[in-house]
Amino acid sequence: MLSTLLFAAALNTGFQHPNPSPPAELPVAVYQQRRTRVLAELGECAAVISSQGEVNGITEDYRQDADFYWLTGINEPGAHLVLQPQSPYRKVVLFLKARDPEAERWTGPRDPVSPELVIKYGVDRVRRGSPDELLADTGLHHDCVAIIAPGGMDKVDRNDDELAQRLAGRFGLKIVYKRGLLAALRSAHGPEEIERMERAIAITAQGHNAIARATVAGVSERDVQTQLEYAFFANGGTGLSYPSIVGSGPNGAVLHWDKNSRILQSGDLVVADAAAEYGRYASDVTRTYPVSGHFTAEQARVYRAVYQAQEDIFAAIKPGVSMAELQHVAEDSLRRAGYLKDFIHGFGHFVGLDVHDAGDYERPIPVGAVFTVEPGVYLPALGFGVRIEDEVLITEQGYRLLTSAIPRKLEDVEAWVARERQRRR
Repeated sequence: MLSTLLFAAALNTGFQHPNPSPPAELPVAVYQQRRTRVLAELGECAAVISSQGEVNGITEDYRQDADFYWLTGINEPGAHLVLQPQSPYRKVVLFLKARDPEAERWTGPRDPVSPELVIKYGVDRVRRGSPDELLADTGLHHDCVAIIAPGGMDKVDRNDDELAQRLAGRFGLKIVYKRGLLAALRSAHGPEEIERMERAIAITAQGHNAIARATVAGVSERDVQTQLEYAFFANGGTGLSYPSIVGSGPNGAVLHWDKNSRILQSGDLVVADAAAEYGRYASDVTRTYPVSGHFTAEQARVYRAVYQAQEDIFAAIKPGVSMAELQHVAEDSLRRAGYLKDFIHGFGHFVGLDVHDAGDYERPIPVGAVFTVEPGVYLPALGFGVRIEDEVLITEQGYRLLTSAIPRKLEDVEAWVARERQRRR
C-alpha cells in the first residue's frame, strides 16, 4: 500500500519518463569493409581469431572483446573467424557456438544456420562448432599463418593462438606475427564510429550538467553519481564507459577513487570522471567542480596549471605527432608550473569500442583517431586534486575538440556551475 502511494505521489510531481531511441545496428557492409582491409594485409597468410569476451552477473551478460566485435559486430561467446585470402569462395568463414536447446530456455533462442544468417553477417559461410576441419583445408592453400590476436594474454588463454600454432605445425607453415594489425586498423575510425562517439559525448555533456547542479555541500558522492548516471540513461546512453568516479576533497587526489562515499563539504573540489557509452562506443570526460561555486586562490593556481597543460598539448597536435611526443609536452608544461611530481599518469589514451582503446603510442597518430587529453595534478597533503579531460579527433589539418560544449576554462566552469544550480531552485 505504501509503495502504491509513493508511486502515485511520484506521478503527481510531473516526472517525465524518458524514451530515448536505441542506436541502430551498423550496416553489415561496415564489417565487410573492415574484414576486406584485414584480408589485404594478410597476403599469402591465413588467420583465425576467436571471441575473447567476458561474462558478468547472475544473468551472464556477455560483452564481446573489441577486436572480434570490430570485425563481426557479434556479441556472443565461443565464436571464431577464419580468414583465407587465397580462397576464391570461402575467404571469410564464421564459426558460432553449437546450439543448446536447454541453455536457450535461459538465454533466449539463437538463429539456426541458414542462407539468411550468411547474409546477416556478410560472410561466405556460417558454421557451428570448432574450425579445426576447415583449418585442415586452409593449410593446403596458404603458405603461412598469421597470428593477429593482440599480445597480452598467455597462449593458454587464447585458443586462436593455439589453433594457429597447430595449423602451422601440421602443414609446416611459416608463422607470421601481425599482433599490431588490428590496433593499427581500429585506431583510425570511420565516420560511422565517430558519429557514435560524438553522440556518446553529447549524452555525457548532459550528465556533467547534472554534476554541476548536484555538487553542493551536504550531499554524498554517491548521490552525485546517481544523478549523473540517470542523466546518461535518460538522454539515450546505452551503458557506462567505465564505473563513475566522483572524488570530493582528498578523494579527488585518488586517481581511480571508486567508493563514492564521502559527504561533500563547502570548499571542496570534486573530480568527476564519468562518461556514457552509446551503441558500444565509449566516451571519457573529467571535470573538476568547486562545491562553493568558486575556486580558492590555491585551487585556482593548480587548475590554471592543468588547463595550461591542456592548451600546450592542443597546440602540439599536428599531422605526424605521436602520443609519446605529446606526453613530453604535458610533462614539460607541468614542470614549468612546478607540478610535475604531482602528475602521476599519462596525458591521454585512445578511445573507441573500449574506453582505453587500441592504438600505437610510438607511431604517428592516424587521421580518424580519437584520444583523450587529460593532465592532472594530485595534492593529497592539501586535500584536493584537479583533472580536466577532453577528447580530440585527429584530422588532416590537425584536430577537432569533440568535447568543446562542456566548459573547462576556470571562469567558464564557475559560471556554468552557477547557471546550473540556479536551474535546480
